[in-house]
Amino acid sequence: MSTNIEEVVTPDRDDAVAAVAKASMLGKKKRQRKSWIQTSSRLGAVVVFLILWSVAAGTLVDTFYLPEPTAVAEEIWDWILDGSLWTNIMATMVPAAQGFLIGGISALVLGYLFAMSKTVSMVLEPFVAAAYGIPVVALVPLLILWLGIGRSLAVGVSAIVVFFLIFYNVYFGIKDVKQEFIDQVRIAGASQWDLVMRVRLPSALVWVVASLKLAVPHALVGVVVAEFLTGSEGLGYMLSSNAAQFNAAGTFASVVVLAAISFALDRIVFMISRRALMWKETAER
Repeated sequence: MSTNIEEVVTPDRDDAVAAVAKASMLGKKKRQRKSWIQTSSRLGAVVVFLILWSVAAGTLVDTFYLPEPTAVAEEIWDWILDGSLWTNIMATMVPAAQGFLIGGISALVLGYLFAMSKTVSMVLEPFVAAAYGIPVVALVPLLILWLGIGRSLAVGVSAIVVFFLIFYNVYFGIKDVKQEFIDQVRIAGASQWDLVMRVRLPSALVWVVASLKLAVPHALVGVVVAEFLTGSEGLGYMLSSNAAQFNAAGTFASVVVLAAISFALDRIVFMISRRALMWKETAER
């Protein structure tokens, strides 16, 4: 009897495994097809944009205002050959990274303290809200007085921009944890460290990851603004100097380089976000 049962069950099990494998393969092919369509559509959009740009430049719009794509490409190529492109990229990216770290770490620490201490939040939150309402450009003269002109100014502007973008996300992310859930975890014997690593931080992580989408490119924007106003090197300086010389090709080339860097940063943030959310799921188990 048992032999007959095995003979009946085994084929069913094999069929089930085959069905799962087939479904997995079909799902993989579907994702690949979707990715290919998405990539092709984006490349097609870029090609159409370049064609329209080429047609408009010199015919519909004077090249003084809208240079041809080839002129912009030649400008970028010249910068690559003389080494100025890499030098200015590093002059911008280093203070952007420093500003991001300073602003991000400060936001994480203060956001956690504000969320955990009602007294700190009650006393200081109005001042943070008031500072958040001040345009960063309005703070530049004060930052020049404190930090001087140069890399320190760029780092300061970048740090301020990043701080406010991350601070409130950390604050609300930690506050979003329901007290009932915390009580249940404590009853289960969790330590304070477990509460932080398995409850509070994973809860805030979704909010922080969402803020990175804005904070990372805005760290770059903060540096570019500082360079545009007072810099003597960097991508912001390249942009302002070419605009001051009425060099449309150089101005557009600076914008294209900034756009390319922003796109690369966005892809990096996307990959980091996926890893972070995977850690969140693991920590919550």
